[in-house]
Amino acid sequence: MRVPVGLAWLLLGIALFTSGLLRQFHDRTPHSPWVPPVVGSLLFAALLFLLLVASREFRRGAVPGKGVRLGSLTPLLLMLFLEKWVSLALYNPIFFWITDSKAEPAVLDAQFRLFAGAGLILVCVLVSGFSTPTARKTWRRARPSRWPVAALQVGLVLGGTYLLLGGAAWALGGSLTLRWPRPSALLAWVVVGQTILALAEELYYRGLLMSECERLAPRLGLRNRAVRRWFALLATSTLFGMEHIHLNPPWGNVARQLTFTIALALLFGLLVVLSANLHYAAGIHAWINWLLLGAAPHFVDATGEPALPAGTYIGVTLMLAFVLGYAVQRTTRRMHSKPRPAPRIGVPG
Repeated sequence: MRVPVGLAWLLLGIALFTSGLLRQFHDRTPHSPWVPPVVGSLLFAALLFLLLVASREFRRGAVPGKGVRLGSLTPLLLMLFLEKWVSLALYNPIFFWITDSKAEPAVLDAQFRLFAGAGLILVCVLVSGFSTPTARKTWRRARPSRWPVAALQVGLVLGGTYLLLGGAAWALGGSLTLRWPRPSALLAWVVVGQTILALAEELYYRGLLMSECERLAPRLGLRNRAVRRWFALLATSTLFGMEHIHLNPPWGNVARQLTFTIALALLFGLLVVLSANLHYAAGIHAWINWLLLGAAPHFVDATGEPALPAGTYIGVTLMLAFVLGYAVQRTTRRMHSKPRPAPRIGVPG
């Protein structure tokens, strides 16, 4: 079955908007009073419908004609809604079944972040089967062999951030001290949990979803490579922003939080495009999470109060991350484009 391009755009926009709102209003999703909640919600019904459509489209294969084949849309829709159903219906009951609910709330929250990150990685493995080209591109950017290079780059960026900020303070006559967070069980849970969660989110948003949006773009009429890439970046960044805000007044704070989160997601996506390495973006992402949760080193003044706002660290870090990523990309391209000397052909004597 094929649908007009305009209708395909409408379906995709509704799906992205609905997926973003589900994180905020999932408790208001209609449920059946006669079926268990896990499989009795409207979300599960929509997911089951999409699976049936995908199965039918797979059996029929390519169908010539105008418009967009419905089977081209179903992989992205399934990636969106299957992740929402798993996270909203299964995470909480499973987590509280396997953990000690008597632990401190802060520890439980940090443990849940780790659990959610591990769950999202498993979901990524599951939904990657809906689109083979997207899965290959994502795993190519996330293969373990890329981790050492990413770890070195993240270390250089973070070291440069602290050196630059500390050096600027010293040059201006300030006296700042770098304070490290106190070791504790909570700190360990936060560091490990946010690392796993950051990697999982990069796999899902900047890996599978961004690659699938870019793959789908030509079918929606976006032929230019740069336009396809920007469409994928903006769509996934907006979704990321919608899912990471808290819709509580005052609404001015919500608008600022949404703008910051979308911009941050867009920068993470650009880092992935620049480096072709999801581990690089995940490392920067994890450190920002540590910083916002008080699990990263920070400068304090003579009174022991934080000397710099979190935005200063984040801004300098992202600037250095792009400079280093661009330098590495340029160097790699030069090495690959360097002409090889022609082989010498011996002349018999």
